[in-house]
Amino acid sequence: MADILKISTPLIDNSKTTVQPGKQVDPTQQFNLSEIDRVVQTNQQSEILKQHTGLLEQESPAILMNMLKDPSVTVSFLRNIYMLQEIIQLLPVNNSTLTQEIQQLFDSLLVDPKDVVSELIRQEQTSTAFKGELFDFLRNLLSQSPKPEMSYGIANLLKSINGSLSRRNILDSVSNSFLFLAGNLKSSPKLAARLMTLSNLFRSDDAPNQFAALKGDALAVMKEIENSILFSPKIAKVLPLITYNLSRFNDNPDYLQDAASSLLTMIDGDRQKQTLMDLLYGFLTGSRLQPQSSRVMDVLADIINKQTAANMEGEEGEVEIMAGKKIPMEEFRLLSSEKIDKIVSSLLSSPCNYTPLLHFIVPVQDMDMKSFAEIWIDPNDEGETKRGGDSAENIHMLIVFDVDGIGRFEAELFVRQQDISLTLLCPPMYVSAFSGIATNIARSANGTGFRFKDIQIDRLERPRSLMDVFKALPRKRTGINMRV
Repeated sequence: MADILKISTPLIDNSKTTVQPGKQVDPTQQFNLSEIDRVVQTNQQSEILKQHTGLLEQESPAILMNMLKDPSVTVSFLRNIYMLQEIIQLLPVNNSTLTQEIQQLFDSLLVDPKDVVSELIRQEQTSTAFKGELFDFLRNLLSQSPKPEMSYGIANLLKSINGSLSRRNILDSVSNSFLFLAGNLKSSPKLAARLMTLSNLFRSDDAPNQFAALKGDALAVMKEIENSILFSPKIAKVLPLITYNLSRFNDNPDYLQDAASSLLTMIDGDRQKQTLMDLLYGFLTGSRLQPQSSRVMDVLADIINKQTAANMEGEEGEVEIMAGKKIPMEEFRLLSSEKIDKIVSSLLSSPCNYTPLLHFIVPVQDMDMKSFAEIWIDPNDEGETKRGGDSAENIHMLIVFDVDGIGRFEAELFVRQQDISLTLLCPPMYVSAFSGIATNIARSANGTGFRFKDIQIDRLERPRSLMDVFKALPRKRTGINMRV
């Protein structure tokens, strides 16, 4: 057997691997794998978080995350709404009846104090579709049989339910996108006409049955747009959204039935199988009924929709403010589109994967005083879990309200079982006036089953952002969080 040459000292060219003393390293220099004995530049924490959150550009994910850090997100968009109201009152409209109708639209946004509870209930009912007996049954089913195939079967059923209920919304979204493109490509009358035709076809009652053909036409016209000299970065952002919505639509009429049948084969016992079928039928039947929607959210959507229509580039004619009442677009367009953008951006901070919080909007008018409030709730606060107990027992709430003539207040509550801890932050000049209401606040919980464990009233030094209050939000979006 041949001898193995033994080498006791590795052959290393020190001139290539050693950093010369006093030599400054260019921070922009790329990391070289051959030089692993030095750190070129430390990474900022925000840069590290990008790999987990996808915040690579100032597009939608980055905007949503930045809003969590922006104290002006809370309450301010309601203020912007009423700034629009003030501008509308200054419009050169001679028709006093029309002006009165516009005023009624804004006035209908305000809630009477006695209707606050019912409005909160309506907003809570529309916060998610996955609630009720059917979904409680599916959760219990998964807890009893936590197998991968059961998890997949339930997820597939939920996907089919969501697809069945959102078919019309998906088609309407595609229709709106083509309508937007038609408005921005008017310099090509032929192309704009095709886009308008597609928009109308996707909104037609027969669209679900003709989806395959419509999808082919949509992909073809989008390809033509990409090759057009009119293609712009603004239009480039719309096309992927259309493609995404087209991919969400499932034109298989048996998808829901197949998903339910597949899950039934995994369930033991005829009683449980029948329960699932009864709950599924009841949910689908009830979902097709028109739910009682939030009046506040409906009015907000109406205001934003009318203003967006008025600000569409090149649009002319009139905008219908109330039934049968119209105002020239040229005058309505005087409203600042920048304010509308801020309002929409603030509304985007509502519950989503970046802000997994319950969100309520409560604009109130009591006699001549207006108050704009938002409520944010984390029903399973992880921050409080560190103090002991199950996270499911810890509820964390932030109530931000701005009262006309007084200022901004922030109330932060921690609820653990029946104990409530409250911190009320007031405008500095009103701290002494509100410091004596702690006893009345504690007394308000009598007979409810809850009690105030402690109440602190202090001055509001500065508005806080959602990320300042809900510490767990960034951790929920940064991947694995564990120690080894």
